[in-house]
Amino acid sequence: MVNKVIAILLLFLLNIPLFSKWSFVVYYQVNKSYIAKELCINRNKPQLHCDGKCFLAKKLKAAEEKEQKATSEKLEKMPEIVLFFDDNHVDLSGLGSFEELTQLHSFSYLEPSYGSPLLGIFQPPKI
Repeated sequence: MVNKVIAILLLFLLNIPLFSKWSFVVYYQVNKSYIAKELCINRNKPQLHCDGKCFLAKKLKAAEEKEQKATSEKLEKMPEIVLFFDDNHVDLSGLGSFEELTQLHSFSYLEPSYGSPLLGIFQPPKI
């Protein structure tokens, strides 16, 4: 029971950025008369029937700009991952000659020996 509550709480916390715009809309709907009387830019012009929509639009635009700024900052900090490597643009001048490279990295292949004393005793059946 406690694990389910914790899981639901964590899911809710992860989705808070998605609800930020909706929270402004809910706040506007709940406090529509207060916003229209006190916070509306066009409160002195009732013929426009703004009713605080300018306030809501301003808040939604600010939230969108804040989200875009946060996204761009995250993208700037993200490291670049090279998916493809182009051999034509590699500078090998500082590595020396090919002979020096082969001497530095010499690999040899050893043929595995399959000889075992048990192979003489245990042999697969012959058909």
